[in-house]
Amino acid sequence: MEYPQTLYHPHPRQSFSNPEPGLIRRLLARVIDYQLIFILLLFCDFLVEGLITTNLHWFSKQVYEIPTQPMTLVLLSLLFVGYFILFHTLDGQTPGKFICGIRVAAKENRSPNAKPVCPNLARNILREAGWLFSLMLGGWLLLMVFLNRNRRGLHDWLGCSVVRGA
Repeated sequence: MEYPQTLYHPHPRQSFSNPEPGLIRRLLARVIDYQLIFILLLFCDFLVEGLITTNLHWFSKQVYEIPTQPMTLVLLSLLFVGYFILFHTLDGQTPGKFICGIRVAAKENRSPNAKPVCPNLARNILREAGWLFSLMLGGWLLLMVFLNRNRRGLHDWLGCSVVRGA
């Protein structure tokens, strides 16, 4: 007796890997990246003999007036944002996303067999601006990843990007 092929082969849409990773894998990749940025910061601080942490000492106290080293905070912000913009523009993956097996791709990339196209620089800048805006509002906008079936947050909508399994 011959059995139908559907008993042995899954439906073409079914897949064992999740093409749209949820918030947990995405946040885990972000935490890994933050740790790598912190290690990079410590290495840079070692190279400049503690100048960065000395300038950030004002941040740990109560600030009653404008700090004397605001450029240090601006440079740190640029380091964080630039890290993500650079890696997402070059290959669509940061080291944390590589470890978690996810990749940022442009939304126009519809073919499942084609290599994902990375978002351009302008879209990645908008994407990171959306991420920072979501964080400034307490992270509530990041829950959009759970609320829509495409698993896209505000930062993905602004950057016209999707996060897929690598």
